[in-house]
Amino acid sequence: MSGLFAGVICSLVSFGQHPGWVQGLPWVRANAWQLQLWSAGETVSFQHQVLLSSDWSLVSSFTQIGSSSRWAFCTGTKIRLSKNLMAQMRAGCVARRWATIEGARSKLRPNFHLLLRGNGGEGRTVILAFAFIPEGQLPRIQAREELVIQLNGFAERHGQRIQARCTWTPAGLALAWRWFKRLNERSRLGLSWRMLPGYFGIHGTHELRTHQLSFGLLRGLHQHGFCLTIGLEAC
Repeated sequence: MSGLFAGVICSLVSFGQHPGWVQGLPWVRANAWQLQLWSAGETVSFQHQVLLSSDWSLVSSFTQIGSSSRWAFCTGTKIRLSKNLMAQMRAGCVARRWATIEGARSKLRPNFHLLLRGNGGEGRTVILAFAFIPEGQLPRIQAREELVIQLNGFAERHGQRIQARCTWTPAGLALAWRWFKRLNERSRLGLSWRMLPGYFGIHGTHELRTHQLSFGLLRGLHQHGFCLTIGLEAC
């Protein structure tokens, strides 16, 4: 059984893709900022979430990877489908720019998000998210993400919080886990594991007066680089 499990894990690892290519699909509940820096491969990724009203939200992001860059923008509204089920729908555009031998090239495409959020008892939450971008022709060095499907699960009990995320794109499958332990009324500290492509490290949060600060430092197990994450979310 252990050999079979190891074989499945190795197969998934060989099929995974770097997370920098995949756009984030957050459920917007407050104004938030997130910055990610990689010391190998990717360079920088920044995402900004804005809650324009009780129902309307906006998400923008920028990613720079070598000579290639991408800017994404989406805005939309929230709809209550039932007592424990809500949906967020957003539409916008994605702009790509990359360098070639002939010079810089760019492309603009529409961008659509659909998120479904189900709330259960005892702090359990499940979010199923979809993103669709009709990419068209792209150079081979750029990963395609015409369809992104992301499943997020959250559970909290006895001062501990667990987050699990599974992201699928045509380039492969990426899994991530986070486990937090409450240190005091304002702080949590735990472990973070991005199984594909293999980043493992620590992650923590600290509540300020009006915002929650999050931070993480992960070590690449395959590419031998580091990933630094810094986030700020309004309480």
